[in-house]
Amino acid sequence: MKIIRIVAYCLFVVCVPVLLFTSTVRLGVNSMYTYEYGFDKYGVSDATNIDRAQLSEVAIRLVDYFNSKTEKPQIEELELFQEHELVHLKDVRELFQLDYRIQMLSLACIVVYALLFLLRRKGHWQDLAKGIRLGCALTLILIAMLSIASVFSFDQVFIRFHYLVFGDPSHSPWILDPNRDYLIRLFPPPFWQDIAMFGGMAIAAETVLLGGVAWGVPFIYQRRTC
Repeated sequence: MKIIRIVAYCLFVVCVPVLLFTSTVRLGVNSMYTYEYGFDKYGVSDATNIDRAQLSEVAIRLVDYFNSKTEKPQIEELELFQEHELVHLKDVRELFQLDYRIQMLSLACIVVYALLFLLRRKGHWQDLAKGIRLGCALTLILIAMLSIASVFSFDQVFIRFHYLVFGDPSHSPWILDPNRDYLIRLFPPPFWQDIAMFGGMAIAAETVLLGGVAWGVPFIYQRRTC
């Protein structure tokens, strides 16, 4: 039983950064601000000769596509993407759907563990808060490692990520031509570096807030009971 408790506790701690990362990805995927920020900052309308209103329609359609609300990722009056781009978008959709499932699974694990922990160990909720703090510490360590790697070479991190999740580009066409393919012109490489930075900052802020609550509540409780 002791081994089972240790494994369950470790899983609970690991689920904290998993939930924070996957939730932030889901928020970014479904936020129109994410797309419009890139369109405006990198002059996508000029680079593609597509007016701003149509770019917003493209973004809305992509959000619906990533959430499996439509089977086509491009609007009917503007057939932008070629076959290899559609293949890559399908792979991206599957990746986002996997992110959603992992998010819900990690949330379920945290909730179930918390309920079982509190039911079996009444009066020891401070230990649960400690587990959250450990999960937050692990999250900050992961962010620091990724940030250091990105500072030295974001391009290499980006390429390795694509090899990891999409495999060899000969099987999954994720290497795109900026002179031919609209997908890379809609979302140029610097856009992804910005999104990675904003995502890391958002996760760090969420982690500090959650960790602060997990530290502050037991601290206040102990001060009042002394």
